[in-house]
Amino acid sequence: MVESAAEQLVLVVRTADEPFALPMDAVEQTFDLAKTTTRGVGGGAGEVVLYRGSALEFHPLARLLGLPAGEETAGVVLWAGGRRRVFAVDSLVGQRVSEIQPVPPLARGGVCTGILLDGDVPIPVLDPGAVCGAYSLDGESFGYGTLQRSALAEIANIGSSHAATSLSELLGRPVEVGYTEALLTTLAQAADRLGSATSQSAVVDTPVAEGGRILLLLPDDTATQLCGLLGTSIDDEMGRSALREVGNILGSSYLNAIVEFTGLQLEPEPPEIDIDLLGHVVERRLTRHANLDDPSILMRSQLTVETAGAKFSFLFVPQIGTMDQLLDALGVS
Repeated sequence: MVESAAEQLVLVVRTADEPFALPMDAVEQTFDLAKTTTRGVGGGAGEVVLYRGSALEFHPLARLLGLPAGEETAGVVLWAGGRRRVFAVDSLVGQRVSEIQPVPPLARGGVCTGILLDGDVPIPVLDPGAVCGAYSLDGESFGYGTLQRSALAEIANIGSSHAATSLSELLGRPVEVGYTEALLTTLAQAADRLGSATSQSAVVDTPVAEGGRILLLLPDDTATQLCGLLGTSIDDEMGRSALREVGNILGSSYLNAIVEFTGLQLEPEPPEIDIDLLGHVVERRLTRHANLDDPSILMRSQLTVETAGAKFSFLFVPQIGTMDQLLDALGVS
C-alpha cells in the first residue's frame, strides 16, 4: 500500500544548524531557556528543568539525534511517550501547515515519520516519543507479528460492531462503523497514538478486575455531540453521568469481544470520567501508575451517528501476564 501525502500542523525548529519539524499535536508551549535553570539528577543520568512548578525531563534535541551540540536558546514543552518533556533547540522557526510526504520505513531512522519540503530543502518530521527513546518506530513491538495483529484486528472489528449496536440502542438512532484498526505496542507508544495531547477530551477510565484497565477516549467534540444527542450538556453532572454510561457501554463492548475470543474472565468495575487536555489525562490515569514498556492494545473506530461522526479510541492495558494469556487463548502466542 502506497502512503499519500497529508497536511499536518508542525512547529519547525533548528538545532545543530539543521531544520526539523515537530507535530503540533504534541507541543504544549515554547519558552526562553535563558529564563530557566536545568539541574542534573540521578548521578548524572539526566537533567530536569523547572517549568511552571513542574520538574520536567530536559533533552537537548541535538544530543538525542546524535548531532554536534548547538547553542540552545529555546525550550519546547511537548508530550512524548505519555509524559511531558522539554526539548532544547537552537531556535524556533515557526508553525506551518504543510503537506507531509511519507518516507520508506528504512529511511526513517527510527525517529522520522515523514518529510516536508521547504523549497528544495527536505525537513524531517520527528516523532517526539521515538526521539527521546520511549519507543522505536522500527520493527514490531515485542516480536509479535502478522498472526497477532490479525487476531487483534478481528477483535477490534467485533468490538466496534458491538459498540455500534449498543450505541444505536442507547440513542435510538442508526449507527454505522466507518473504520476500525488495532495496534499492539508499548504503553508509551499507545499513549502518543491516542490522539492530540493538547486537545480537550473526555476519557472514561474503567478498571478491570484482575485484568488491568481500559480507557475509552472521546476526542475533540465527540463527547459534546453525544451529550447533545442525549439531551444534556457536558458542562453539568447529568452530562458527565451520561458519558460515564456511554463509556461503560462502549468499553464493555470491546472488552466483551476480547472475552468472546479468549474465554478470559475480564470483569469491568465502575468507571470514572476525566475531562481535560488528553496529555494530562493520560499522565494521571496511566503513566504514573504503569510501566511505559508494558504491552498494550490500542483499538480505534469511527462510528457515524446519522450525520455526526463519533470517533473512539479504546486502550486496554493488561496486568502483567494477562497479555501472554490473551495471545495464548487466541492461539497465536
